[in-house]
Amino acid sequence: MRAVMMERIGGSEVLQLAELERPQPGPGEVLVRVVCAGVNPADWKCREGYLGGFFQYRFPLVLGFDLAGTVSAVGAGVDDLPTGTRVFAQSDVGAGKWGSYAEYACVSRASTVRMPDNLDFPAAAAVPTPALAAWAGLFDEGALRAGMTVLIHGGGSAVGGFAIQFARCAGARVATTCGADKLEHVRQLGADLAIDYRSGEIGKELRCWAPEGVDLVLDCIGSGSLPDGLDLLRQGGMLVAILTLEPGDAGADHESAARRCLRTAVAYSRMPSGATLERIATLIADGRVFPPPLEVLPLGDVALAHERLQQGKPCRKQVLAVAEGTGSPR
Repeated sequence: MRAVMMERIGGSEVLQLAELERPQPGPGEVLVRVVCAGVNPADWKCREGYLGGFFQYRFPLVLGFDLAGTVSAVGAGVDDLPTGTRVFAQSDVGAGKWGSYAEYACVSRASTVRMPDNLDFPAAAAVPTPALAAWAGLFDEGALRAGMTVLIHGGGSAVGGFAIQFARCAGARVATTCGADKLEHVRQLGADLAIDYRSGEIGKELRCWAPEGVDLVLDCIGSGSLPDGLDLLRQGGMLVAILTLEPGDAGADHESAARRCLRTAVAYSRMPSGATLERIATLIADGRVFPPPLEVLPLGDVALAHERLQQGKPCRKQVLAVAEGTGSPR
């Protein structure tokens, strides 16, 4: 099969197109013919070795956490996904296996979900990791529920965009920060208050909207970009930071928060992820949640996609067309 592999940790130059042996599904696994692969910040961080604390690197390694495609074969114990079924999933690259930058990928059945009928392959590939991270931050860690107030820092990102929509679906009041060019976009997603983090005074504008502070702050950016996040919380509120994998980025000052009777947590998308992705798929199928704006690149441009993400330049979610002739830029 055609795949992008790396034989060592390094810069984008280590990503090489190659012909590799097609994997075979083991018990409880699904062999997916990959049509599109999503590209996430975790991909370039994995490429540079930042995930060494989570799994053992074995080379050659095929990266890619997110995929959309069709069922090609199944392993023992899998009898509910016929060949040709359209599916999307997080790959098992986080378990040390090959990921989605390949024409075929073996994925745990517990992570594999039927695609909603209203999604095409590029859009489906843009969903799993950012949507699951947003869900984990809001609900698994933040315990968000109807009537609560939440500030989503970085609402213009893929994670932040999903978080805005999920919070609205849950019946929460939503404020968000983003760049000036994303203000109208986040309002369309359902934000009640949109703050330009470059020119706006986040604390001042938020206090006018929620005088006692918000119940939950979800930091989708990290790296110290919200230095006064604890000051935005009401008494007993919680700050949840999405795991960035940046060296030294541990989220909020946990000790300071505890002294102030505030709570903190770090969130990440858990594997296997199928049960939560099923719930997200239902929201998408019902037209209540939409994937982010995206740009489709050929598989051979994977290094370009990594460089854009690493430099913080893409305005749209980056998706790789693994199967030739897939989709078009959106």
